[in-house]
Amino acid sequence: MNNSSALFAQFQRRLSTAGGVAHWAEDLAQAAEMIATHPALAEQRLIIPPAFAACQPWGAILPLLSARGIRLEEAETPERIADAPAGLSCAALAIAETGSVFLADNALAARIVGMLTLTHFVLVSAGQLVPLLDEAATLLQTFTRPGPQQQHYISLVTGPSRTADIERTLTIGVQGPRALCVIVVASPAPGDRSLSIQEAKDKSDEP
Repeated sequence: MNNSSALFAQFQRRLSTAGGVAHWAEDLAQAAEMIATHPALAEQRLIIPPAFAACQPWGAILPLLSARGIRLEEAETPERIADAPAGLSCAALAIAETGSVFLADNALAARIVGMLTLTHFVLVSAGQLVPLLDEAATLLQTFTRPGPQQQHYISLVTGPSRTADIERTLTIGVQGPRALCVIVVASPAPGDRSLSIQEAKDKSDEP
């Protein structure tokens, strides 16, 4: 088992323990097929963040989904997004140690895709799957530092929404998605410009 396979297996186990699921896709075409055939897409409706088409390399999945009959809707107000059957986001990082995904956006509408839809799909590059939670710290420093890489809405998500506030009974999906599906893509596309950990370290060292 190579390092990528071992990391993915660990990530998959950890996420499963938290109630989520993880899949490996060789490319965006396979990822699109996974999403389009998921039960959450029975209505063939998928909420996407604003300007997702321009987000490289992930925007390239949109025509693949459309070709499979999926109706794509850009997120607007929370009222229009709330309880939509499915939403799609991309992650800056996936962490094998905890089964978590690191989400970072500058638009509130993009962030609430993963907060208010019933099933949340997350795309992440296999190259952004890291072993330890500590490795997210460098990226967090970069994304919270004023400058071109700064992001205003940052979340570390592990599994679907859950709460035990009601009579101390664990309930899934009361205050967020009922299901989280992370798709780790081996080869998203040429020109993948996801910020790597090393690039983040270099930027965090800049004066």
